[in-house]
Amino acid sequence: MLLEEVIARILSARPELTRDEVLRMIEARERSARGFLTRESAALSLAAELGIPIQFSFKPEMQIKNLVSGLNDVTVTGRVIYVSPLRRFMRRDGGEGSKRSIYIADKTGRVKVNLWNEKAESPNWNTLVDKIVRLSHVSVRRGPSGRVELNVDLRSEIEIEPSDLRPDDYPPLANFIRRIGEIKGDERIVDVAGILERIHPITIFRRQDGGEGRVRRAELSDQTGRVTLVLWDEHADMISEEHLGKYIMLINLGVRRRFDGQLELHSRSRTKIMPLHGKPSGF
Repeated sequence: MLLEEVIARILSARPELTRDEVLRMIEARERSARGFLTRESAALSLAAELGIPIQFSFKPEMQIKNLVSGLNDVTVTGRVIYVSPLRRFMRRDGGEGSKRSIYIADKTGRVKVNLWNEKAESPNWNTLVDKIVRLSHVSVRRGPSGRVELNVDLRSEIEIEPSDLRPDDYPPLANFIRRIGEIKGDERIVDVAGILERIHPITIFRRQDGGEGRVRRAELSDQTGRVTLVLWDEHADMISEEHLGKYIMLINLGVRRRFDGQLELHSRSRTKIMPLHGKPSGF
């Protein structure tokens, strides 16, 4: 049992503690988390706080809810539900580095994954949205938001669509987006996916400050309805005629109601547009 292994490691590293004392510390940590930590996660969190390295191997299906900061050499499997654009930066030594973030999900939750350098560029992550991936030899750290994140580096391994796993054991992509027919108009932000039915030409206009703006309208549909997309500036260039009749996913769209009562979804500075390579799982 994972819990017993962690307790044994704590007792070995801290012989001044008794088993009962360790159990009480674990239970107190679990209670203070108010349901956000399992007993095993509370034990791992305690070990990390005490500075006790946990180096034993985890089973491949280690659940996201059991991840705690400080763990190393972890293996996690999940469905890819988001892929960020590749970002390049200059290292302190003057060399160029690259980074990309993705989110994966299992039946217990979702987690951000930071991919560095070669792992950020290969495989082609833009084609892997909705795919199941297994990430091995990764580390767990707490990110700027306070939530745990996975870090994939040179020694990590990435397995795409492992043959020993069933996709149905992982939540479908449809669980993470709003159906068009369910959008009521009182939402501030929504994530959607659907078939791109129609694309209008880009319109160029002059802003009040004299700068040039660009906007493109398009029509998106799913089984529940149809809605107009209004894509501003750089987002206007992210779709083209080649995407017509294909599925796309859009993250972080603003919801607006027109004067005639119809809803529109507008791109924002943080909007992400991801072409999909087939019908989203769960649709």
